[in-house]
Amino acid sequence: MNENQKTGSSVKRKLIITAFSALICILVIGISVWAALSQTVTLNNNITITTAGQTKVAVQVFEASNRATTGITAVPGSEPSWGNAILTKDASKNEATKDLTPMDFSVEDGINYYAYKITFTNSGTTQAYAHISASAVNNTQLKIYAGTSWAGMTEVTNNTAISGKVTLAQTNGTGEFYIMVASSVDISELNDMSQTQFDVSIVIDQTNS
Repeated sequence: MNENQKTGSSVKRKLIITAFSALICILVIGISVWAALSQTVTLNNNITITTAGQTKVAVQVFEASNRATTGITAVPGSEPSWGNAILTKDASKNEATKDLTPMDFSVEDGINYYAYKITFTNSGTTQAYAHISASAVNNTQLKIYAGTSWAGMTEVTNNTAISGKVTLAQTNGTGEFYIMVASSVDISELNDMSQTQFDVSIVIDQTNS
């Protein structure tokens, strides 16, 4: 091998080593970025509906989520498209329960709020009341809103359980209740949090308390 061939071989080897080193750096950067953006806050949740006494109230539960990564600081002006009910309890059933879709706030899913619309129809001949409660969530990264209309939802104080009531007039009296759980910071800014339970309970009776 002459001197020119030796020089060419040496240059080629250095180029290969340099390219391989650059590739390793790119992979390390890629893994670091993925890890930094993979923070997840998950709420496993379910809903339970119970009817007491002779109350005859039908209930439907609708679920929606919003695909965006920016933080939510107020109830959005536009109500989401609800689609079909995910849970229906007819007036003659005393109880219904369902595991809801887990609320997963992560860059991978890219959802900044989950919302529920609960509708009531009273077919009984006496006035009825739906008492709605939900678990407290002690996490300043999440904001929970609740109320009897989408636009009328108000923020629930952090680490305070939801407590609401819907009054249903006798014979075809109707009412609604809304719940929204939202990330108050951009999804990429979330800190990891262990999975938390978020249970919604509805008790329907004839007691105004």
